[in-house]
Amino acid sequence: YMNVNTSPVTYSSIVEIGELAAKLEKETGDKYLKLHRGVMDVTTIDLNLIAQTIDFNQKKIQQYGGNDGDAGLIDTIKNKFHLNSHYVITVPGGMATLDVVINSLSDKTFWVPKYHWGSWNKILTIHNKDIKTFNDFDINNVEVGEGVIMLCYPSNPTGYAPKFEDLKTFVEVCKKRNQTLILDLPYYYLFNEMDNRIYELYSDNVIIISSFSKSVGLSGLRVGYIATKNKELYDTMKIRSLYKYNSISTIPQEIINRLFNYTLGQAAFNNYRTKTKNHITKNIQYLHDNGLLFDEYTNIPTGPFAIINKTFDELLDNKISSVPLNKFTFKNTEEKLKNVSRISVSVDHDLFVEYFDKMI
Repeated sequence: YMNVNTSPVTYSSIVEIGELAAKLEKETGDKYLKLHRGVMDVTTIDLNLIAQTIDFNQKKIQQYGGNDGDAGLIDTIKNKFHLNSHYVITVPGGMATLDVVINSLSDKTFWVPKYHWGSWNKILTIHNKDIKTFNDFDINNVEVGEGVIMLCYPSNPTGYAPKFEDLKTFVEVCKKRNQTLILDLPYYYLFNEMDNRIYELYSDNVIIISSFSKSVGLSGLRVGYIATKNKELYDTMKIRSLYKYNSISTIPQEIINRLFNYTLGQAAFNNYRTKTKNHITKNIQYLHDNGLLFDEYTNIPTGPFAIINKTFDELLDNKISSVPLNKFTFKNTEEKLKNVSRISVSVDHDLFVEYFDKMI
């Protein structure tokens, strides 16, 4: 007999849907288009040439790395992503960025978009935070009370990205209110250049979190980062991360660092990004041209996800796996959300059209 401290949240529905799709493939022998996932699946990034440049016998690779991450990668992140005035810490993936930051903020209330990545409210619930929502489709008229604001740009699950100037105004309002803003950017550099003006949003009250899971498609390497100008927050995150995972794997950090600093790595990154972005753009345009995009959009989404006017069952009947939109809300009981679905649009365009043409 054991006295188990059971989890206050349930397992991810995306994992369950993935298991269902695999089961159906095995039973029917048919191939399903797996659009329920959050992986970038247009192409992979070529790491073979980069790996050949690494000496795996060096102590730097085989022994513990720095508690706040590999010094070389941290310098690269600061230089490449306009974060030289920030404290930066690397963590094992985007999920860990959220967990470490949320666990290090004493605020009780957190504001999240009405439609948001389910792991947000799961982690907030685990840390006993109060959750409230706002409508990021109308960023100019958002009204929130006291507490931390979280915003993913572009959004998971909707792929929506407010106009930059509107977002900048929103960030300035948060700064005037002395309100902490967590800006989640795992997809931003998939669609934008590294010298983009996003750094204009990095006020003292803004915490930047991101990972290399989407921007370079390396979710399997589990490397993310947190940037803040607040020394007290940085110091407490270092302590919490120490007793949570005691520094992250050195090899993935070395690979990411070389990807951005070696000529071969930069070429591999540019090829991955260009091809992936091209297919995403074509897939979203296809959805728009065929009247499939969710009617709440105020402009065409950026990606790599989109909400479409098809139910989970309709899509599954046509061998396409998806996630009902109500799975990306917090205690939202609107019936219409069961009739629309979130899909990944980061797949080969010809394959995407092949499956959707059969359905429509």
